[in-house]
Amino acid sequence: MGAEEHTATRLKMEARKDTTTKSETKPKTKACEFFVEGMHCAACELLIEKKLSKVEGVEKVDAKLSSGKVYIQTNRELTAQELSILVEDDGYKIVQSEQGTLFKNKINWNELGKASIIAAIVIAVFIGIQKLEIVNLVNADQVTLPFVFMIGVVASLSSCMAVVGGLVLSLSSNYAKDGNKVKPLVAFHLSRIIGFFLLGGLIGLLGTAFILTQTTTFVLNLILFVVMLVMGINLLDFPFARKVQLKLPKVLGHGVFKIQDSNNRFAPILLGVATFVLPCGFTQSMQIYSLTTGSFIQGAITMLVFALGTFPVLALISFASVKLSKTLQSAIFFKAAGLIVIFFAIFNFSAALVAIGLMKPIFNF
Repeated sequence: MGAEEHTATRLKMEARKDTTTKSETKPKTKACEFFVEGMHCAACELLIEKKLSKVEGVEKVDAKLSSGKVYIQTNRELTAQELSILVEDDGYKIVQSEQGTLFKNKINWNELGKASIIAAIVIAVFIGIQKLEIVNLVNADQVTLPFVFMIGVVASLSSCMAVVGGLVLSLSSNYAKDGNKVKPLVAFHLSRIIGFFLLGGLIGLLGTAFILTQTTTFVLNLILFVVMLVMGINLLDFPFARKVQLKLPKVLGHGVFKIQDSNNRFAPILLGVATFVLPCGFTQSMQIYSLTTGSFIQGAITMLVFALGTFPVLALISFASVKLSKTLQSAIFFKAAGLIVIFFAIFNFSAALVAIGLMKPIFNF
């Protein structure tokens, strides 16, 4: 028994020593934070979290538009440069916190000036078309389909392009390895357009559950105005608007990215439909309007036309190069889109005010 007790004691001591050694060699988790340039909406948070969560040693990632930062739990040293490489193709740049404070409250007036020229040209064309009555883009009673299409085009050049464009680029590169690039992308875009049509119809149908009085419709138009206004200001990179955001639960967005990472052969189809729930401000604004229609057909057609408006640019990104995507994601494009969105928000809301008799028309078309 003495020998057995000695052996048992020795084994316990070795086990304790082994446990101590492991605990000493296990890397400690620490928190770090970095500033992120280029975040404009809640969907940007999701995309950044997805990309950075794959970095070796990273245990948790939390991107916050309100602070313009990404907070990371990691068990090793990270540099802003190595993180920035992972997201720069999507239009973002990660910098050290002390550097970030320099740009946090800084407005790039040079970019804003160039963006103003682009926005002014687009708005002048818009007003010219409306004055000549070539196409009735907006009237006092409702948002017209040409207007919805134009919002889709603007969206595709800003936050929708940054996030959904990133998804299609990822799909394109993944399937290009197998020599089967075209079919999955066609499936993605078709399912996205059909999905927006059907889900838009359901939202319109949901509107029938409410009594859409003139007052109710005005309140929804007011919400639409606020959503578009905040989104436009965020595209201009004005920090004070970052804290005012309407957000869907992040779990929905992360669910979309899980579909992207799956090996399911139906992934492109599911992903196309799932983009409907990505927290893109443009999509949300059109969803709010679809709710005001109180009709399956009108809601469906509204979201269909919006999806068709986003299609040309997203299709170009899908079948073209990363270089094109990075060109479109320049800060000037984002700022121009922001100014256009602010104009459209004011234009549409003024029409709503005219409709209920609170003001006279500003724009005499």
